[in-house]
Amino acid sequence: MVKIESTYIPIILNITRDIEKREFTKLMEDFPQASVSDYFKHQKKELFKTQNPQKNLSEGALEELYREWSQNLNMDEEGVWVWYPWLQKMVHLLKKEEFIALRTSRNQHKITPAEQNQLIQKRIGIIGLSVGHAVALTLATERGVGHLKLADFDTIDLSNLNRIKTGVFNIGVNKAVVTAREIAEIDPFITIECFTKGLTDENIQDFLTGGGKLDLLIDECDGLDIKIKARHAARVLQIPVIMETSDRGMLDVERFDLEPDRPILHGLGEQINPEKLGQLTMEQKIPIVLKLTDAFKGSVRGRASLLEIGQSIGTWPQLASAVALGGAVVADTSRRLFLGQFTDSGRFYVDMESLVCDKQKQASEEISNIPPPLMEEEALAMIKNHSNLEGGVKPSSEAIEEMVNAACQGPSTGNDQPWKWVYQNGLLFLLHDVARSDSFGDYRYIASDITFGGAAENLLLKAHALGFKVSIESFPEGENSRIIAIFRFFKETDKGFVFETVSQPELVSQINSRCTNRNPMKNERLSSEVIEQLNNSVVNFLGAKHYFFDDEKSKYGLGAIIGGCDRIRLLNKDGHKDFVKREMRWTPEHAEQTKDGIDIRTLGLAPAEMAALMLIKDSSVAKLLHKIDGGQGLIEVTIKSVMDSAGIGIIILEGGRGRKKFFDGGRAMESLWLKATELNLDMHPLISPFYLFPRLSEGNGEGLDAMEKEKIVTLRKNFQEITKIQDNCAEVFMYKIGKSTQVPIKALRLPLTETLFWGA
Repeated sequence: MVKIESTYIPIILNITRDIEKREFTKLMEDFPQASVSDYFKHQKKELFKTQNPQKNLSEGALEELYREWSQNLNMDEEGVWVWYPWLQKMVHLLKKEEFIALRTSRNQHKITPAEQNQLIQKRIGIIGLSVGHAVALTLATERGVGHLKLADFDTIDLSNLNRIKTGVFNIGVNKAVVTAREIAEIDPFITIECFTKGLTDENIQDFLTGGGKLDLLIDECDGLDIKIKARHAARVLQIPVIMETSDRGMLDVERFDLEPDRPILHGLGEQINPEKLGQLTMEQKIPIVLKLTDAFKGSVRGRASLLEIGQSIGTWPQLASAVALGGAVVADTSRRLFLGQFTDSGRFYVDMESLVCDKQKQASEEISNIPPPLMEEEALAMIKNHSNLEGGVKPSSEAIEEMVNAACQGPSTGNDQPWKWVYQNGLLFLLHDVARSDSFGDYRYIASDITFGGAAENLLLKAHALGFKVSIESFPEGENSRIIAIFRFFKETDKGFVFETVSQPELVSQINSRCTNRNPMKNERLSSEVIEQLNNSVVNFLGAKHYFFDDEKSKYGLGAIIGGCDRIRLLNKDGHKDFVKREMRWTPEHAEQTKDGIDIRTLGLAPAEMAALMLIKDSSVAKLLHKIDGGQGLIEVTIKSVMDSAGIGIIILEGGRGRKKFFDGGRAMESLWLKATELNLDMHPLISPFYLFPRLSEGNGEGLDAMEKEKIVTLRKNFQEITKIQDNCAEVFMYKIGKSTQVPIKALRLPLTETLFWGA
C-alpha cells in the first residue's frame, strides 16, 4: 500500500462500472469527513457554451439545454469521480475527452485543436523541481504535454517558498511529489511519474525510455555530473534538451533530435568527464559552472551572488519572478519545438532588465584629473636650477645606462614605474612622473616614495660595482617637489663629500633576479639564522626596524587584516577603478604591449579564485558587493595565502613620517628583498594596510565612506594589538615570505628610451 506522504496519483472512478462503484462507496465509508465537490452541472453548461460560441447562449438557454440533456440520466453516473488521497477530497468531473476539450478551449486558436491533440501525445521529462516546478505547472496548465516524468530527490524547505508556489503544509514533502499533486489537482488526466531519488545511474534509462522514449528532456537540476550524463544519454537517444537558469532569462536549447552529433552544451561541456565531476569540491566546480553558464554575461546581482555563496548566502539565489518567467519561456519553447515552429539550437536570453528599462538612462562620463605624462622637455626644465652642482666625476653614458637599468628593476606599486631619469653634467636626477602613479593606492605619494627608495638602493649597489662612490640628496627642493633625488658620483680618492654606505655589496648580483612571487608557498618556518640575516639587511638603515611573525595566531590575525584592507580597496569605487583599468593587464599580450602593470598570470590564483576575480572585475558587481557589505571571501583567500607562508615581515622607520622617511624605508625594503632573493626565498608584498591606514590617521578618512572608515579603525586597532607598532613611525612595507611551489613570471619593465633623458 502506498503511503499517503508519497502518493500523488488521483483515483479516477467511472461508477457505471460495478467494481469502481464499490470502490467509490468504500472510500466514502472509510473517510466520512471527506470533502465532496460536485460542480458537474456547472462544467456541463460551460461545455455547451463553448460548443456553441456563435449563439451567445444566455443562462436561461444553458439551463434549458442542460435540462433536456439530463432527462432520464442519473447525474451521479455521468462523467467521472476523482479521489485525491492527499486531500481526502472527491470531485465530480466531466469525462476525460470533454474535460480536456473544455479546459483547453481558451487556448484556441493560439493553439489549434489539431495542435492540441498533437501536444497531448508528448512525453516530457523534467530533472529538478525548483525551477522545474514552474515549468511543469505551466506545461500542464497549458496542456502542452500528456505524460510527465519528474525527478528530484529533495524535499520542500521553507526557504524554497520564495519561488515555489506551494503551501507550508508541503514542507518536508518530496518536490516531485508536490509538483505531481498540484498538476493532478489541475488536470487528473495528465499521466505523471515521479522519480523521488532523483536521476541516478541506475534509473536514467528508465527515465528516458521507460514506457516510451521521451520527446523532450528539461534540465533544471543543480548537479553538474547529472547535467552532463543526462545530455550524453539524450544525445544517444536523439532527445532534445532545454535548460533555463533563472538569470537574465537564459535558455539553452540542444536539438539532439535534429543534430545527433551536436556537442554537449554548445561545445562548452563536450570535454567534461561527468564521472570526475562528482569527485570535485564545490570550489573546484565553480570555474566549470561559470564556463557552462557563461556567468560573466549574467545579471549584475546574479554575478555578485555567486561570489557570496558560502559567505552571506548558502546557495544560488532565485526569485519567484525569474522562476515564473523561466516556466513560461520553457513551456512556450517546448510547444513550438513540438509543433515544428522552432528548429534551432543555441543560447537565448529573455532579459527583462534590458527589455523593460529606463530608455533615457545613460552612463555619465567620468572626468579624469590625472596629470599629463612627464615628457623630456619638462623634465629638463625642472632640473635647470641644479645642473651646475660641483664636484664628482662624470660616468660614461654606458655606465649611467647600467645604473639606471638596475634602478628600474626595483619594485613599484602595481608595477607602475613612476620614475623618470635625467643625466646632465655628471648629475643623475630622479624625477616623479605623477601620471604613472596617480592612483587610490598612492596616497600622499607614500607608495611612490618607497618605490623611489628601492630604485635608489639598486642604483647605489650597481654604482659601487662599477667603482663609483655616490652621494644622494633627496628632495632638494622640499617634499612638494617632483625632483625626488640627485645622485653625484665620485672616485675613492675624492675627499670632502659624504658618500652613501654600501654594507652588502654582494646583493648587486640579485637585482635582476628579485621579483614578486604570488604563487602558493610552503608553510615551512624559517630558521633563526635566516631571520637574523633578514633583520641585518634592514638595520643598516638609520631608524629602520624589522618585525617578523611566524606563529599561527599572528599570521591568521595579520592575514585577516590584510584581507580586510584588500577587500576595502577592491570594493572602493576609486580603488576598484585603479585595480581594473590602471594596474591589471588582463592578457599576456596587453602586458607585453605596455611593459608595465601586473600580468594576470602572475597572481598565482586557483581557478575558483581567478573566476571570482573575473566576476568582480565588473564595477557594477563591486558596487553591489560594497552596498551589501559582501566580498568576505576575499578575506578568506588572503588568510589562506598567509597561513601557507613561512611568516609575515614588516619594516618600519622610527622617528616620525614624511617623504624622506618613506624614501629611506624604500631602500631598506629593497635591501631586505635582495637578501631574501640571495637566500632563495620568495616574497609577496601585502601592503594595502599601509596605504589605507594613512587615509584615516592623516587624511581624516579622505576617499573613504563611513562604513570603510569604521572598518579601517577596527583593522588598525587589531594591527597594533598584534604587532605592538605605534603611530609615531613610518610603516613602510609588509610582506609574506617562504618557498613557492612555482617559478614566478617576472614583471616587465619599460625600455630606457622611455624613462631616461639626456641633458646637454
